[in-house]
Amino acid sequence: MKLLHTSDWHLGAKLGRHDRTPDHLDALKGLIAAAESERPDLVLHTGDLFDASRPPYEALQLGVRALGRLAKVAPTVVVAGNHDSSMLLRVIDELAGAATPRRLWLVTAPGVLTFPDIADVPVAVACVPFIAPTAIADYATDDPARFEGRYADGVRTLNRRLLDEAHAAAGARGIVLYAAHLHVQGARPGRSERRITVGDDYATHVEGLQRALYCAFGHIHDPQLLPGGAARGRYAGSLVPLDFGEREQTKQAVLVTIGDDVRVEPHDLPGGRPLTELAGTLDELERRAAGGGLDGCILKARIVSDDPIPDLADRLAEWSPGCDVFELVNTLANRPAKAVEPAREDESEPAPEDLFLEWRTTAARGVKAPHDAVAALFAEALGTTGQDAAADFGLTPLALRAQQTLNRLAAKANGSRS
Repeated sequence: MKLLHTSDWHLGAKLGRHDRTPDHLDALKGLIAAAESERPDLVLHTGDLFDASRPPYEALQLGVRALGRLAKVAPTVVVAGNHDSSMLLRVIDELAGAATPRRLWLVTAPGVLTFPDIADVPVAVACVPFIAPTAIADYATDDPARFEGRYADGVRTLNRRLLDEAHAAAGARGIVLYAAHLHVQGARPGRSERRITVGDDYATHVEGLQRALYCAFGHIHDPQLLPGGAARGRYAGSLVPLDFGEREQTKQAVLVTIGDDVRVEPHDLPGGRPLTELAGTLDELERRAAGGGLDGCILKARIVSDDPIPDLADRLAEWSPGCDVFELVNTLANRPAKAVEPAREDESEPAPEDLFLEWRTTAARGVKAPHDAVAALFAEALGTTGQDAAADFGLTPLALRAQQTLNRLAAKANGSRS
């Protein structure tokens, strides 16, 4: 049989203000073309279909349509990732279940899916969606109150039970696969700038997974073999580079052919607009951008100069009008640095009017009125010019007249009652 493994689409993701939909479309076209060319018998998607639990409508539509295209090629299974909403995936799964014959499954709780007639052999897939540490006891034992092991212990126990069930379902001549959205100890997270749930609290191990002919993993965005070599499998990685930490990663799907042996072949995918990072001078930027050299990329640039470049963005737009700017920063090489002096114990805090005057003379923009006159008014407003009370800016006479009016009204009211 032949298997196509993909993962971590993160549909709906943005990079700053830039929508990644064009990049996802490019990568999904490559993935679907690979599926239609290779004609796999099964497609496994190992989690994080969407970037958020409430994806935008456009991302939801794109995901459903892409899964529909894959399901036309082969039965398609999606296990939920930590970014996915279990409730949303359950709704999509219920709708997919109305089709005859059924071609799409979305799995939100650990279990085994069986396919009795794929490639003329029974196939069983042990599915483990993302499980939070607080929930592992619910799946590791029939009595969660008595579970005292670590997260990895709970996942190991769950894996053993699911693989037992999968082998029983597939029989002696069948094929057992494993699909999960988990962090395996020793996997390389890469340089992704995104916060992902890896670390000791989420670490699992590959112990016992050699019982599956192939282990499809999601969650780590850098495509790679499972660590340790004990189990055959891969992290498929994310569909596109999601941030500049992933910009040098080659994005892939995985083609697995199972016959007399198991052949695992990564298949490179288009990654959409390249994420380009540049640190240098204005001349270096011009050399890269001139004549549209940076068109069609998302740029993160830090340009160093002796003096400010007020029209930096305009120059870039003239050189490469088709460049999408994520970040464009101009730093000055000769900007004086002010030494930080530790405060002495006998040094008092500066007065507010002194701080106000310093701000006007060093940082304020559009200042026209004389500094001393404005500072004097500011000090008067604070009541710090030696007066017994702060200036009231004419409010006291108004308050007195109002009180007198109220007194007269009260006197008239008392007279009418008597």
